Amino acid sequence: MKSLFYIALAVCACTAQINALLPPDQALQRLIEGNTRYTKDQFVSPDRTQERRSELVSTQTPFAVIVGCSDSRVTPEIIFDQGIGDLFVVRVAGNVVAPVELDSVEYAVGVLGASFVLVLGHENCGAVKAVLNDQTKDIEALANLIEPAIAKAKDAPGDPLENAVKANAKSVADYLKSTTLLRKKIQGGTVQVKAGYYNLKSGKVDILPE
Repeated sequence: MKSLFYIALAVCACTAQINALLPPDQALQRLIEGNTRYTKDQFVSPDRTQERRSELVSTQTPFAVIVGCSDSRVTPEIIFDQGIGDLFVVRVAGNVVAPVELDSVEYAVGVLGASFVLVLGHENCGAVKAVLNDQTKDIEALANLIEPAIAKAKDAPGDPLENAVKANAKSVADYLKSTTLLRKKIQGGTVQVKAGYYNLKSGKVDILPE
């Protein structure tokens, strides 16, 4: 059933697949450059015109996937200074990935041709903080996904919350790298998956070491 779903979507997105795609390293560089503009209040705000909206009625070709937190302070199109159709964004509290989120990521990569996936954690993440403080009532599903990363980071030096947020982002990125579609794309050199950390005050996104 899942393969038939992708075939149907691929027919609708055939234009996206034949377009020239950004290599992963260039996609990352484009994100970094956009974030630098954002931190300096030098917005270019590309591709937000009526003409661009018209171009995207029948197809889309995002160059990157952002798996981010639902937090209102962390809006990918803004913090990376990108326009309509540039980013495929999957947002959920704690930037975790369960089967539904994975389907979205795989669609963006496998059908739309996005070449870079960034799992973006952020400073003072409420979801991670709640799990860290064992305040998980009513968010048990999220907690189950975040707890393993917190356990890994519990003995690390430095700020416990920052360590937990970064460990969680890395854990989600590692999981994505292990999935069948993304693993094949990574091995073929057409996709990269990395984790990042967004600093609320400065606005800067740090790409975390693997």
